[in-house]
Amino acid sequence: MKKLFFALIILAALFNGCALKSIKPIFKQDTLYEKTLKYTQRGQIVNSLETKALIDAVYLNPLYPKKFKNPTFLIGIYNGFNNALENEEFSLTLNNKKPIKVTTKIPNFIPYKFYPFYNSWMTYYLVEFNKTKQPYVLIYKSKDWGETKLIF
Repeated sequence: MKKLFFALIILAALFNGCALKSIKPIFKQDTLYEKTLKYTQRGQIVNSLETKALIDAVYLNPLYPKKFKNPTFLIGIYNGFNNALENEEFSLTLNNKKPIKVTTKIPNFIPYKFYPFYNSWMTYYLVEFNKTKQPYVLIYKSKDWGETKLIF
């Protein structure tokens, strides 16, 4: 009986060791995803337990240091105003400064559909600001429902 018990333990250890080696190649480290996650933040504007707007922001300068000179963000917006970044209800500032450039044309080198928090129901913008001091305080503000701050 003792021999059978020890044989089962040895057999289990062998199978366990083999199983771990065969699983390792399946889990590959995705460095872009990890770096992007580090520079991604999410905020929401809530009023009376109702979400009025969502914002996802990815600070792109550390991810693509040779591509952007000014502070540049990939911003995803969901709101009740056709997901427009700025309109009669919502505004966006960085350290109390308005953006200098806003476009929905995201360059091909930014695989934003694979970024953390990507949602197909949001509208994404590439937003550039004038140089300013860090920390960067990105404020998405509603004139009626409050604001959310993202600090990079």
